[in-house]
Amino acid sequence: MITYFSFIILFFIFFLILKKQEKKNFEETSKILKSFVSKEFLNDISEDLKNDYERATTAITKQDLELDNSIEELREYKKELEVTYESLLTKSKQLEYSNQVLEQRVASLSNINSLSRTVLSIMELDKIISTILDAYFVLTGAKRISLYLWEGGKLINKRIKGEIYFKGELSYPEEILSQFTRKDYKKIYNEMLKGFSITPDEKIIASPLTVKGKELGVIFIIEDKSKLIKSDEETISALTIQVAIAINNAQIYSDLVIKERMSQELEVASRIQKRIIPKKIKKVLGLDVATFFEPAKEIGGDYYDYSLLDSNTFSITIADVSGKGVPAAFLMALGRSVLKTLELQGEQPSCNVRKLNKLIYPDITEDMFITMMHSKYDYNTKTITYSNAGHNPLIVYNSLTKEIETHSVKGVAIGFLDDYSYKQDKIHLNVGDVVIYYTDGISEAENKDKELFGIERLKNVLLESSHLSSKEIKQNLLSEINKFQNGCEQNDDITFVIIKREE
Repeated sequence: MITYFSFIILFFIFFLILKKQEKKNFEETSKILKSFVSKEFLNDISEDLKNDYERATTAITKQDLELDNSIEELREYKKELEVTYESLLTKSKQLEYSNQVLEQRVASLSNINSLSRTVLSIMELDKIISTILDAYFVLTGAKRISLYLWEGGKLINKRIKGEIYFKGELSYPEEILSQFTRKDYKKIYNEMLKGFSITPDEKIIASPLTVKGKELGVIFIIEDKSKLIKSDEETISALTIQVAIAINNAQIYSDLVIKERMSQELEVASRIQKRIIPKKIKKVLGLDVATFFEPAKEIGGDYYDYSLLDSNTFSITIADVSGKGVPAAFLMALGRSVLKTLELQGEQPSCNVRKLNKLIYPDITEDMFITMMHSKYDYNTKTITYSNAGHNPLIVYNSLTKEIETHSVKGVAIGFLDDYSYKQDKIHLNVGDVVIYYTDGISEAENKDKELFGIERLKNVLLESSHLSSKEIKQNLLSEINKFQNGCEQNDDITFVIIKREE
């Protein structure tokens, strides 16, 4: 305990000595510093040391100034770094925002691409429209949508999604609509905008559906103004393109289906017609016979028929059925079948035509009818008995008078009146006489000047070729028709039967 107390006393004495020495050192240091400031010490040193001192202090002062300048430059550089940092921070935020926008656009494009693959695989227009309208609601801020399509000169509302009570429709003659420009269509759509009811907080957008200059229709989209952003407008524009392409493809596919069905119908009708046309014969009951049938299209409305009813009677019929395609072919087949059945009863031509009209009248629509020249040749009397149902007259070359004659009786086309009494007449054939049964395809054949071949040219060909066989008369007639048309398209069926009495 005594030793510890002694140590404390010694430590305290040592501390006092240090404090005294520190004070003395401080006083001496202060004295030295004051002498440096007042330069009193220079009085006690040599001239060389004075010069060294001056040089040293000058150098130190210069270095001090340079240090101050460096510090100021560092401060300025720091300010520049701070400005640069702020700029980089701002740009970083802008880049981050741009990246977010880009990600949204990429996501939107990805969704639109998926939608495109989906709708392009659908060929049913109603399903395409439903899918597209759902996509508008998912990919944009759309609240209500109304879609219109052009159909046969009419702008028709096809679908509404949301509460829209306006279904205005427009109609224009197709010849006027075909002259419309994009500006005209835009004006129409802007006028339609006025019919939609929207609140002050809403905006309506009209997006025309156009593919390669073809105007398909328009989509009206209603959105909240506060929610309508640029990306929405871009998405709407991209969606509209996909909608237009998908709808156009669906319409093209629908047209192809219709054309395919029509093609199949024409093929059926063509087969029916080929079966109806009888096999060619050259001579029968002393008559030289030549025939020709060439429809203007895949299937024609003309037909001819002949048959040997008994050992002395030869039936000859030529007809023109209105209309084309399967309906005309079936009507032709019906008329032919009924007439053949009637011929077996041995009735006269006028009676056969009257019964034919009576039987098929209920099955003929208002826009269909049959013109017909029906006849029978009696080998014993060398006489043609004929009845006409609104058909072209017979052209006859009389070998005795060397002149061309026309023979006909009045009668309405089959299908015009429910019950009509047809007339009939007779032509006696001399050896060398020629008779031509024909349809309008000959007389109404056109050339480039829209002139008709006409009956007179037909008569002239017959007159100049009357000394030839039926086959040669046929060839001369076809040659004259081709020469007259001079490459012009055949606009009607060409059908004829030529008979010439040889014995």
